[in-house]
Amino acid sequence: MSPTAEWSQTCCGIGSCGGPAPDDMQFNVFDVLRIAEEVEHKAAQFYLRAAVRLPDLERRTIYYRLAGWRARRERAWARTRREYSERTGEFGTFDPDNYVLSNPQVMAGLTCFAAPSPSQGGPVGHESPRQIVHDAIRRSQDTIVYYEGLKGFALGPESERMIDRMIAEEDRYIRLLSRSLEKMEEPATEAPSQIDASA
Repeated sequence: MSPTAEWSQTCCGIGSCGGPAPDDMQFNVFDVLRIAEEVEHKAAQFYLRAAVRLPDLERRTIYYRLAGWRARRERAWARTRREYSERTGEFGTFDPDNYVLSNPQVMAGLTCFAAPSPSQGGPVGHESPRQIVHDAIRRSQDTIVYYEGLKGFALGPESERMIDRMIAEEDRYIRLLSRSLEKMEEPATEAPSQIDASA
């Protein structure tokens, strides 16, 4: 089994990486930042595709806001990567014999945002606003699991610290989404005892 296939089965919500990464599959800080950019890009595209499936403005707006936040994060990670390169002179790894290592978008394709259609886990178009936000929280939690797995492929402590920053950013986003969920009104439902008190 290839290292990438093995990683995708152990670190994307099924289990956790326990062992060290193979020497030919380790990502430096620049690589890790490129992966984070790609994750955010895929997430923004995922939410934009979901928005066009919805007929009403309220739910489309929620998806557009989710996409906007991810697009801003993509730009922020790109800026961090450029600043890091200017400061250290370090760039991404290019290995013509290792496609995955030379193409961080391959690793980003292992996230929960790679599902392009409802049949593959994407929104189906009839989710309520609360369900949309719940799903966004779940996807952020899955992204944290993904980043935790990516730490097993980090080239040294500096790369691990950068991944910790990415995890902290996802955590912050989950808190923001959770607060917005709390502000949403609960749908009016009747308890079973109130439906027919005479029964």
